[in-house]
Amino acid sequence: MPLNTVTPKTILSTPSFQKECLSILTLTSKICEIPIIILSCVEYDTTAFIIAQTETNSKISKKKLETLNNSIIANKKPQVNSDTTFSMGIPIIFEGDTINGTLSLWDYKPRILEDIQLKTIENLLCQIQNLYLLERQKIELREKDLYKKILDFLPTEIAVFDNNHKYLYVNPAAIQNEDLRNYIIGKDDFEYAKHTQRDTQFAKERRERFSKAAKLNTIIEWIDEIKKKDTGETSFYTRKYAPVFKENGTFEMMVGFGVDITAQKNAEDALKISNERFSYASQATSDALWDWDLITNEIFVGETYTALFGHEFIENRISALSCENFIHPDDKESYTKKFEEILNSNSLKWSDEYRYLKADGTYAYVSDKAIIIRDKKGKAVRMIGAIQDITKRKNVEEQNRLLIEENNRNKIIQLNEAKNMYRLLADNTVDLVCLHNLDTTFEYISPSIMKLMGYTPEELIGQFPMQYVHPKDLELIQHSFTSFISESEDENAYVEARFRNKKGDYVWFEIKATIVKENGKPVSFQTSARNITQQKEVQYAMKKALAQERELNELRTNLVSTISHEFRTPMTTIRTSAELIEMYIEGHNFVHSAQLQKRINTITEEIDRIVELMNAVLTISKDDAGKTNFNPIYFDLKQICMDVIETSYSHQFGGRKVLTSFVGDDFTVFADKNLMEYSLFNLLNNAFKYSEGTDHIKLNIISDTQKIQIQIIDKGIGIPEKDVPKLFNTFFRASNTEGIQGTGLGLYIVKTFTERNSGSIQVESTLGKGTTVTLEFPISKSSFKQP
Repeated sequence: MPLNTVTPKTILSTPSFQKECLSILTLTSKICEIPIIILSCVEYDTTAFIIAQTETNSKISKKKLETLNNSIIANKKPQVNSDTTFSMGIPIIFEGDTINGTLSLWDYKPRILEDIQLKTIENLLCQIQNLYLLERQKIELREKDLYKKILDFLPTEIAVFDNNHKYLYVNPAAIQNEDLRNYIIGKDDFEYAKHTQRDTQFAKERRERFSKAAKLNTIIEWIDEIKKKDTGETSFYTRKYAPVFKENGTFEMMVGFGVDITAQKNAEDALKISNERFSYASQATSDALWDWDLITNEIFVGETYTALFGHEFIENRISALSCENFIHPDDKESYTKKFEEILNSNSLKWSDEYRYLKADGTYAYVSDKAIIIRDKKGKAVRMIGAIQDITKRKNVEEQNRLLIEENNRNKIIQLNEAKNMYRLLADNTVDLVCLHNLDTTFEYISPSIMKLMGYTPEELIGQFPMQYVHPKDLELIQHSFTSFISESEDENAYVEARFRNKKGDYVWFEIKATIVKENGKPVSFQTSARNITQQKEVQYAMKKALAQERELNELRTNLVSTISHEFRTPMTTIRTSAELIEMYIEGHNFVHSAQLQKRINTITEEIDRIVELMNAVLTISKDDAGKTNFNPIYFDLKQICMDVIETSYSHQFGGRKVLTSFVGDDFTVFADKNLMEYSLFNLLNNAFKYSEGTDHIKLNIISDTQKIQIQIIDKGIGIPEKDVPKLFNTFFRASNTEGIQGTGLGLYIVKTFTERNSGSIQVESTLGKGTTVTLEFPISKSSFKQP
């Protein structure tokens, strides 16, 4: 079908064309001094309509215009009349070979047109023709864009080829990759196969089908079987080639269509197997098996169907409508409603019981059960089920129903007796027992209300509980009761709230509610309430005590911080004085210089130990109070290790160094950088301190897709096995560290900071051979890279 479906009349009716025509008609009218110029459409035998005219209030009648137009069409040439008035009509052929327009010029007095005026009119006709062609091009372009947009959004695969087998157009459904879709334009299937590294056999087969469809001028259809390289799954497509020929009979283009029928193909194969099983199962059961194709609405019934109900059908096939007519009229509405609800849901099973007409005119009670087969979109396409005659069971059930009714009557008597007993218990219980209508008003209140609240039951019957609720608890109670009654929450509800007693004071109650149903529908609800005012007062006291404890912890933290700050100044003064004394004795030869130097060293070491202890205690105190800053960021753990080593351990006594080893490609972690630096500094410091006079310290970082490990290894004094479990306790030092400076707090702080960074720490040590400390941090794949 050609894209161009517009007619001359369509173009001539567009407002933009009419506006442009009016403009040049007006200009011509002024130049030629002709007051009235009318451009008309006279397509075929239809009534003419005016496209544009210069003088809308002219005295030219519609009949005169029609007479002139008819004369122009009949004579197929210009018509001029200049007796008492002037008129001139010129035929116009916008396209084709039929007159479909006229240009008429009118004056109220006779006149003869000069050559310049005739030339202007001739130019006017040319401009009108040009405007027409331009308007047609604009409409065709809009129409072409519309068709392309429609094709782009069609779910069917569409491709258009020229007579040289080259692709002119491919929609996104056919090739989803935009780059590949752009590449293929102007290429054939052989070039496509080479570009995508596919076997060219499919291109040869398509070329043959292309040629056959073009030669025979007929649609060629076939099924493609494509095996996907990545998954190994096989997909099936139905393909079509539809040739398009021009009006003169020459080939114009080939349109290719493709539809994925994999699901349909799989369903057909499964149906074939299922039919075989159905046939065997039907012969082996006494129930009436059936298979309902929901697409064709045809039901195939098993061989036992006729034996059960007496109906016979050609090839055991029956329409769904005929089958539905066998359902008892009283059961049809409920059957239809339930069936439609199941089909419109996602359920894969259906069952129902109803009465079914037999061939002898009687009805049998049947139990009908089926499974529902749905396509990938969830639409039900097939049902397979079995009908069982349960007439005997229904007769027994009817007899049982009569017995049950008798039992129910007896139960009602017993229930009334139980209610009386319940009321007796409720009247004598210490808790408050109430029965409420569904609008929450009190229907019954136990006498314990007098002792608990000071009201009599009669004062509250018919009242709303909300009238007595504390304003701060009102919203909670309203929400709880509303949700409970509407069954959006459990059938048993629990809430704690305050209620105003008769003295005006508020009493705390814990309230438990249970819905009361009759025939499965809520009719009322029962509440039991217990006074928990004393319990609430205890809870308040505990909360107050907890707040006081927090306040004391805060005070302790501030005290530790203050003491640490106040100690720092005198410690600094003492250390500075010791250093000045040391500088002084260096330039003098005192008798006891060696003893003085030893004492100065002792003073300096002890001051350093006290400062280290104060820093550790302050760090722990801040962490206990929750004041330790924790600002996790993404950073390179390898770079942090190198920075710590270069800053603090690049010039150690005796030329000892930190030997590093890095295994892995990426060492990015998400943690607090300062806490990580503190932990590394502390562990490296311990490694050097407890391994003096031994080999270098090793630092290994191992990274994989799950975790990052840091190993710090020394060949020092090691740790006794019995001390290892206690290493992370505060102020604990191993039994073999006597004489080596330390506070016993470092490993505790390292463990705390490591766990804050979502890591773990492990110590392995052999006495006299050395120690390995391992830090391990998990890697979250979703946030492994920096944002």
